[in-house]
Amino acid sequence: MKCVLVNQSTVQGGSRAFFPVISHKDIDKYPNTKMTIVVTELAQDPIYCLLFWERLVRFMDNTKPLPDIPEYEGYRHLDPITAEFDKHNNRPEVYWRDMSFKQQTEIYDELYKEACEIDWYNDEPQPEITKPWQRWTPEPERKETLNWKYKAKRLFIQLTCGLP
Repeated sequence: MKCVLVNQSTVQGGSRAFFPVISHKDIDKYPNTKMTIVVTELAQDPIYCLLFWERLVRFMDNTKPLPDIPEYEGYRHLDPITAEFDKHNNRPEVYWRDMSFKQQTEIYDELYKEACEIDWYNDEPQPEITKPWQRWTPEPERKETLNWKYKAKRLFIQLTCGLP
């Protein structure tokens, strides 16, 4: 597979946006493998497309453990390579779930800033973060309890602002 970034006009409003186009390496032989992905609404910055491609490549590499991100935490035990890696490295079973959403967002912002400083067109691979529990410590005291006030507040924010 290969990924090419294209910058084209959007249908709504005609603004310019970046889109990753994923296809087979031999597109002439496999022309039906080409697909354009809409990564985010903030597509004027190509970093989101590059991060999407990086995440996809890491997910598809079945010789390495799954990326250690909140979305995959509940499924890490189902992948034999990931389960063995976690056992061998004493990964906490509920690492991300022990963090507040705010702390996870702060980590995401920190990683985003680091990603913006990477020379993505250099062929040198970047070091992977395989043991995030050695870099960030969960702060369970920051986690909001799931009482009715918290649920009402989150629901209000989601409905009025469209935030997760």
